[in-house]
Amino acid sequence: MDTSNPGAELHLLQISDCHLYADPKGTLLGLNTLDSMRQVLEDACYRQHPDFIVVTGDLVHDGSRTGYQSLARTLKKTKSPSAAIPGNHDHALTMQNTLEKHGIPTGGHIDLGNWRLVLLNSQVPGKEHGHLSDHELATLDHALDGNPEHLLIFLHHQPVPIGSRWLDNIGLDNGKELLSRIQDDSRVKGICWGHVHQSWEGRLGHLKLMATPSTCIQFTPGQPGFGVDTAPPGWRDISLGADGSLSSTTHHLQHMPRGLIADSAGY
Repeated sequence: MDTSNPGAELHLLQISDCHLYADPKGTLLGLNTLDSMRQVLEDACYRQHPDFIVVTGDLVHDGSRTGYQSLARTLKKTKSPSAAIPGNHDHALTMQNTLEKHGIPTGGHIDLGNWRLVLLNSQVPGKEHGHLSDHELATLDHALDGNPEHLLIFLHHQPVPIGSRWLDNIGLDNGKELLSRIQDDSRVKGICWGHVHQSWEGRLGHLKLMATPSTCIQFTPGQPGFGVDTAPPGWRDISLGADGSLSSTTHHLQHMPRGLIADSAGY
């Protein structure tokens, strides 16, 4: 894309919770996660080739360098630039070292046209819940400086409750601190996350709040405890207008890939 043209509409693709393994035949609840991610990228890029791809955590389930190398090779095949942030299942240092060698940023901010994408690390090593450290909050503060026209924030953990008790117990534990920094800043148009393996949307004033489905298994919405939904792997398309407008839609593969163990009590 031509980032020198601030008047162009930007088309982003957000994928999340890929849960890849060192073994390309690795499965999560019976589903081959590499195959399902490849199918998502193929379908999503066929519908509309993205200007940029953001991957919002839980990239590699076993934290293996081989898994991150597989992710990098798959993303490169799309011919779109990309960035990624860690989730609770990732090994953040291995992720950073591997992906950045392939030219895939893993934090900070990225300027595209007159939009700034802010990439925050909400991982707490060894824990399922999320937290934005002082360093990450400073990263956000830095991104807000310099007078960018429009901003969109990405992280892994949900900063607000989504109505599933077990997932809300492992969301971002300082979401209010994040929101207090941006909810009165009209330049910040929205927040996107993963982690919850389902589509969810809400609003907080002018802010659009968006959760994106997984490229492998989905969790049943509204459940007090763990539940596997039968919705196929999915993704989120995001359109960013030069005037600061934001529109977004989630999509799913037409058919669930074979192998899903839907009656599992967890993983």
